[in-house]
Amino acid sequence: MLGAVILLAGAGRALAHHAFTAEYDGTQKSEVEGVVTEFAWRNPHSFMKIDVMGKDGTTQSWTLEWGSASLLANSQITRTTLKPGDHIVVNGQLARDPSAHRMLVTSVKRPSDGWEWKGQAR
Repeated sequence: MLGAVILLAGAGRALAHHAFTAEYDGTQKSEVEGVVTEFAWRNPHSFMKIDVMGKDGTTQSWTLEWGSASLLANSQITRTTLKPGDHIVVNGQLARDPSAHRMLVTSVKRPSDGWEWKGQAR
């Protein structure tokens, strides 16, 4: 009985976490350039939202998934590294649903001061 309770207690956490390959297509890499509107530095995954100017001149909001706060901290990235208004260039793996405007981050550059991060913090 105790074993079943322990197993069920961890099931919710396991179900809440997803495999990146289920959400993102590793063969579909892309680059987006835009302005940070939000940076949520948290566990189990950090997220950024950026506004990207579309080819048709309209603004598209993109959601960028990144590593956990603890993994990013190991790369000297803090909750204040990226701020709303920062202009950034991001490379990553696109979501399996191309209309979702989502990406798994593999690199970030901030041209204004030359700051950049390259890696696979997940």
